[in-house]
Amino acid sequence: MPITKNKGISRIDSEACRTYGWYVRLRYNGKSVAKLFSDKKYGGKAQALMKARRYYKKSTEKLKKEMLKLYSNKLPVKPIVSKNRRNNTGVVGVQRIDRKNTGGSVYRAFRVNWTDKSGKSKNKFFSFEKFGEKKAFELACKYRQEKVKENYF
Repeated sequence: MPITKNKGISRIDSEACRTYGWYVRLRYNGKSVAKLFSDKKYGGKAQALMKARRYYKKSTEKLKKEMLKLYSNKLPVKPIVSKNRRNNTGVVGVQRIDRKNTGGSVYRAFRVNWTDKSGKSKNKFFSFEKFGEKKAFELACKYRQEKVKENYF
């Protein structure tokens, strides 16, 4: 059986059962989905593969949304950790920074850190000057929660 570069999609060529097509299997947090895209029904190998890819993508998004609904109320609203040298706010992924600029002024903000779906580290700043310290902290915490939901659910 040839290997495709499509995650969750396998080629089925069974002469004994007269089954030819692309088989989609998807499992997400205990829920599973499976469907065969027959070459005959979809007009050939290429068209069946295209339909299988679309189905896989839509099913993945649908299952992720379902899981987000189930677990969204179980996400911690404000994950607390002890304050230490590396975390000065008590909230995971939110850090207070005081940076001196070349002109002598001080830039104060909360920096939000997260990892995107590709594994790349990202950050965003919420300035005290622009929002005020309290509002900047609230916005930073809210933004961090959005990024956690977006990238992990």
